[in-house]
Amino acid sequence: MTDNKNQSIDDIAQSMVDNATNYVDSVSAMPGGNDLNAIEDIMSSSGINLVARGMRIDASLREKLSGSRLSGSTLEKSILIADCITPESLAVDTGHLIDKDARFKKFEVMSGDPGAMRYGASRLKLPREILFRLTVARNQRPELYRHLLSVAVISHFIALRLQLRQATIDNLVIAALCHDLGELYIDPMILGTEHRLTDEERRFIYAHPIIGWMMVHEVPDVDSEVAGTIIQHQERLDGSGYPYGKRDDAIGLPGRILAAADVSASIMARFSDHHRLSTLLRLNNKKYDPKVVGVLHDSIAQETIPAGQVECDAIIMARLASFASFLDGWTQLQAVTEIAREASCEFIAERMYNLRMIVRQVGFDPDSLDMLLQLAKEDVVIATELTVLVDELQFQLAELGREFDRHSSDWSNTINPLVAVALTDWRRQLQDCLEKETGAM
Repeated sequence: MTDNKNQSIDDIAQSMVDNATNYVDSVSAMPGGNDLNAIEDIMSSSGINLVARGMRIDASLREKLSGSRLSGSTLEKSILIADCITPESLAVDTGHLIDKDARFKKFEVMSGDPGAMRYGASRLKLPREILFRLTVARNQRPELYRHLLSVAVISHFIALRLQLRQATIDNLVIAALCHDLGELYIDPMILGTEHRLTDEERRFIYAHPIIGWMMVHEVPDVDSEVAGTIIQHQERLDGSGYPYGKRDDAIGLPGRILAAADVSASIMARFSDHHRLSTLLRLNNKKYDPKVVGVLHDSIAQETIPAGQVECDAIIMARLASFASFLDGWTQLQAVTEIAREASCEFIAERMYNLRMIVRQVGFDPDSLDMLLQLAKEDVVIATELTVLVDELQFQLAELGREFDRHSSDWSNTINPLVAVALTDWRRQLQDCLEKETGAM
């Protein structure tokens, strides 16, 4: 990995595509049962002929490809995979996904067109470049492949309920199937759930929507709406997303649908009950399109919440007290500095305001923590929402810290020096709050 601190996010994405070692390694490491045959000469980016046309790519040639620098979509154009994914096999895999999860079955029933949900992929016009990359994901990153299918199912459901035109639905489903394929260019170790990302590694994550855009944008016969939707799937209506921090009308409806479907699929993969999804979407109502979230809320049954309680009053109290102190610190900072006059810092004030709105939605009064905990003991719904709240606040603060770091290099030398010092201290307080959170869990 090279030092990318001073590179733009676009430059990082381009360098990852130009030096696609991780992607090439994934292709080269596919099991021997997946016969790979060269249908064209495979050339390195420097013009060296690595594999001649017509050759079966055996173990020795796989080793030769691994670590080689290739240009553009060389592999997709030059290699034929014996059991490559087809639109028909995508439809079969989608059906299996729906059959194995009652929540997806419910989406299918409520969609108004169950056949489209189950078999719609079979009618998509998917170029071989896309099918090739999906095959690599299926064989080498099965969790990624399942996530792509899940997001496609949820996106399809939302689009049907919103009664979008068929061409838009098709483009949205293709975008959903491709939205995270840019992760194939990232070292799998970085993406591991137990891996703690460095600031440099996080910028590779921020680049993956751009890589996904690049991968699809260069493919002939794919509607430009597909690439445009992919690059927006991590953007948020309040401007807190990436890679460009777009907001409101700068994000199209397909991008808004894909963003909500993406986060919903991730939540559903982690938690078995719908209540968690419902609560998190409600707590993040500034980030996602209300029409899209409304469709998801309508689909969530009034399920019985599993019996439970706040397991450790002291831990919950400590976490809430830490948040309350941090929120109060921001109020004091605004009162004693000229931060409100700094246009480049407006996003911080907006995020902190939204955090206050989040806690108010569940009746969180920083001055009445004992009462809130007592209510949680008596009402399992409140207990569940309180647990979700503190988890979500921790996530939101971590995201705010990362957003601050993304922006700080752009304005640190242009704002009032006293404000800059105050903000640096505030960032340190934010990190302290997060570390107390981690210690309390």
